[in-house]
Amino acid sequence: MTWYKENKEKLYEIFDTSDNGLTSAEATVRLAKYGPNQLKIDKEPLWRTIIEPFRSAFIAVLAAAALVSILSHEPLDAVIILAIIMVNSGIFYTQQYATSRVLRSLKNHSMQYVAVLRNNKQVTLSSIDLVPGDIIVVSEGERIPADARIIHTASLQVNESSLTGESVPVHKHASTLATDKQLYEQDNMVFQGTYVLAGMAHALVVETGSRTEFGKIAELATDKQAKSPVQAKIDNLVTLLIKVIGLLAALVFVLSLARGIPAAESLRFVLSLAVSAVPEGLPVALTVIIVLGMRRMAKQKALVRSYKAIEDIGLITTVATDKTGTLTKNHLKVVDTWSVGSEDTRSVALLTIDQNEKATDPLDIAISESLDAAHTTKVDTLYPFDLSSRMSGAYIKHSQTLYIKGSPEHVLTLSTLTSEQHRSAESKMHEFTSKGYRVIAVAMCKLVQAGELKNLAELTKDTLHFVGFIAFADEMRPEAPKAIKAALDAGIQVRLITGDHYETAYNIGNRIGLASHHSQVIQGTDLPKDEQALALAIKDKTIFARILPEDKYRILRALKRTEITAMTGDGVNDVPALANAHVGIAMGSGSDIAKDTGGIVLLDDNFATIIKAISEGRKIFDNIRRMLFYLLSTSLGEVLTMIGALLLGLPLPVTAIQILWINLVTDTAMVLPLGLEPAEDGHMKRPPRKPKDPLLSKLLLSRMALVATTMAIVTIGIVISLEQSGFSTSYIQTVAFMALIVAQWTNAFNARSELNSSFSRFKTVNKGMFVGLMVAVSLQALVMFGPLGYVFDIQEVPLSTLAISSGVMMVAVLGVAELHKLLYKIYLQKKIVAN
Repeated sequence: MTWYKENKEKLYEIFDTSDNGLTSAEATVRLAKYGPNQLKIDKEPLWRTIIEPFRSAFIAVLAAAALVSILSHEPLDAVIILAIIMVNSGIFYTQQYATSRVLRSLKNHSMQYVAVLRNNKQVTLSSIDLVPGDIIVVSEGERIPADARIIHTASLQVNESSLTGESVPVHKHASTLATDKQLYEQDNMVFQGTYVLAGMAHALVVETGSRTEFGKIAELATDKQAKSPVQAKIDNLVTLLIKVIGLLAALVFVLSLARGIPAAESLRFVLSLAVSAVPEGLPVALTVIIVLGMRRMAKQKALVRSYKAIEDIGLITTVATDKTGTLTKNHLKVVDTWSVGSEDTRSVALLTIDQNEKATDPLDIAISESLDAAHTTKVDTLYPFDLSSRMSGAYIKHSQTLYIKGSPEHVLTLSTLTSEQHRSAESKMHEFTSKGYRVIAVAMCKLVQAGELKNLAELTKDTLHFVGFIAFADEMRPEAPKAIKAALDAGIQVRLITGDHYETAYNIGNRIGLASHHSQVIQGTDLPKDEQALALAIKDKTIFARILPEDKYRILRALKRTEITAMTGDGVNDVPALANAHVGIAMGSGSDIAKDTGGIVLLDDNFATIIKAISEGRKIFDNIRRMLFYLLSTSLGEVLTMIGALLLGLPLPVTAIQILWINLVTDTAMVLPLGLEPAEDGHMKRPPRKPKDPLLSKLLLSRMALVATTMAIVTIGIVISLEQSGFSTSYIQTVAFMALIVAQWTNAFNARSELNSSFSRFKTVNKGMFVGLMVAVSLQALVMFGPLGYVFDIQEVPLSTLAISSGVMMVAVLGVAELHKLLYKIYLQKKIVAN
C-alpha cells in the first residue's frame, strides 16, 4: 500500500484508530488477526532433515555395498563403508545448523521494547505485540520496531543505510506525499530495522511481521538456494560414474553367469567391482582439505562459515560489492571547502553545533573531526533542522550572531551576494555535486536577541552573510582501489551496487577504477522488469545506483545466469543477496544478520582479503581436481583390472577388502597431501574457469584413461605370469595387491601438476606428500609383513618378486604420464607457432 500518499485523517479511518491509540481489547483482537510482529519461520519436519543426507546417489551405492557385504559375511567391509556414510551425514547436519542460525538471528533482530499509546496512555510493550493501528513514539537512539507512517515529528533524522544502502541521514516529516515514491524517497515513513539519529516522532503502525520491508528481506533470505557449483560438478561426475558402474555391473553379472560361475560368487564379484569403482575416500578427503583451507583463510582474516563457500570462492567470476562499509568506511569526512571571503568555513560551521551535547548528526561529527577541536563559546539558542527552510543554526548572544548551515540552494537565496559572487558560488556548488559530494552552505547574520526569530523559516531574502561551502564524502578505504585492480588482473569482474545517488556512485566507481564513463552506470528505476531483459541490460554495467534490496536481489539472480557470483555486504539490506549469492561475503563490523548470512566473514573488513580468499579458493579447487584425477584414475584402473580378469577367465586379482584398503587407507594417505599442494605460479593471473567448464578437462580425462589402462595391463600381466607358473590365487592376489598399491603411490606424484613434469614439481616443497608416502608405506608394511596380513589373506612372497612387479608398475605408470605431458607441451608449442 502507498501509505505515504494518505493523509492523517484517512489513515485513522482505515485503521480505525485515533491520537489516543488503540484500546487494549482492540489490540488483542488485532494481534489474533495479524499475528505477532515477528518473522514467521517455516520449519522442516525433523524426519526430513534426518534422511536428507542419505538421499544422494553416491550414498545409496555405498549403502547398497555395505548391505551386500553384511549378507556376504564381510562385516569389516560393511563397518568401514558405514563409517564413511556417517561422516558425510555429519557434515550435512553441521551445515543445517549454520542455516538455522541465520533464521534465528533474523528473528531476534526484530525483537525490542517500544513506547506505545494504548487507552490514551503511553506504555512500554514488547515490539512483538505491536499491531497495525498502534501509535508508537520513537526518539533518538532507538530502532524502529515496525513500518509506520509519521503523524507528528520534531526534527526527526533516521539512518536508513541498513535498508537502502545510503549513508546520509534522512530528514523525516509528517506531510502527505502526492506522487509515487521509491522506498528511499518516502520521507514521511519510518521502516523496521532503521535507527533514529536525532529528534522524535509519533507514528502510526501500518505493517508488522513479515509484511514489513524488513520482513520481505527476510523472506528473500530464506529462499531455497541452489547447490554449490563445485558440488554440482562433483555430483554430476559421481552420477555418471554410478551409471557406468551400474551398466558394467549388470554386464559383468551376466558374463559371470554365462561362464558358469554360481550366482552367489557372481554377486560377490559384482560387489568387488562396485567397491573398486567408487572412490570411497573422496567425502572424507574433501572434508579434511576444506577444514584445513578454512584454517588457513582464518589466519588471513577471512572466517569461512560455509562448507559451500570455500568450494566456490575459487570459481568466482564476478564480485558484486556494496559501497557503504565495504569500499568506504560508512563515515562522512570533510573532503573540501570553499569560501567567498576570508572566513574559515569550517570554523563558522562549528559554531552551529552545541558542544555541550554529544553530536549525533554525521555532518556535525565530520565538521568537528576536521578541525580536531571544539569551540568553547556558549550556544544560547539552538535552532534544530527545519524541513521547510532546509537549515539549522545556533544563536550566540556574546557576539549577537546567528550561525547557519543548510541546503546550498536555500542559503544562497537568503544571502547577500554580488552577481559575480553568486555565479562563482553556483559554479563551485556544481563542481562539488558533480563529484558526488554532499554539500552544505554556511552563513551568518547579526541578531540582537534570539527572540527576534522563532524559527529559521522566518529568515527573509538578503538577510544572510554568505560564508562558503563544505563538501563531504563517505571516507574511502585506502586498500580498496588496489584490491579491485588485483581482482581485475585475475579476470574477475567487480560491480558496485549502492543505494547512493547516481553522481555519488559514479564518482566513487571512477576513483576506484570501476568506471571511466557514465554509460557504465545504471539506476534502479531504469532496471527492466523482465528477467531476461534485465540480464541483457546489466551485462556491461559496473555501477548500480539507487538500488533497493529487491533490486539487488534481482541483479544477483540475473548475474547468476551466466556468472559465479560473490556478493559483499554488511547491513540488513544486503541479507537477501548475501543469502542467495554463490558466495556471500559479510563484513566483520557489519550487522549480526549479515555475518550469520554470509558464507565468509571478513574479520578486518578489508576488500583485499577477498582477493586472498579467492587465491586460496583457486588453490583448493585445483587441488580438488588433482584429488579427483588421482582417485578416479586409480579406481578406473582397478575396474579395468577386474573386468579384464573376468573376460580372460583369470582369478580375481584382488579381494573386496583389499580394494577397500586401497581406496580408503592408501588412497587417503596420498590424496590428503594432494589437497595441500602449493599453488602453481600464475594461478591469479589466469582468467577464472567458465561456469560450464567440466570439473576434469579433456586433457586430464585422456591421461586418466591412459594411466588406468596401464595399471590394468601391468596387473593382468602379473596375474597371467604367476598363474602360468602355478602359484595359488592368494599368492597371486598378494603380488597384484602390492603392485596396485605402488601404482597408487606413483600416480599421486603424477597428479601434482597438470602440465609440468612430476620431476620439475619436486622444486616445490610439499612436506605433506612425503609424510603421506611414509604413512602409506608404513601401513602397507604392517599388512604385507605384520599382524594385519591375516585380515587381508596375505601370503609370504619373496621380496625380489614384489620388487620386480612393483618396479615394473612404477616405471610404467610414471612413464605414460610423463610422455602424455611431453606430447601435450609439444602440441601447445606448435599451436602457438601456427598462430
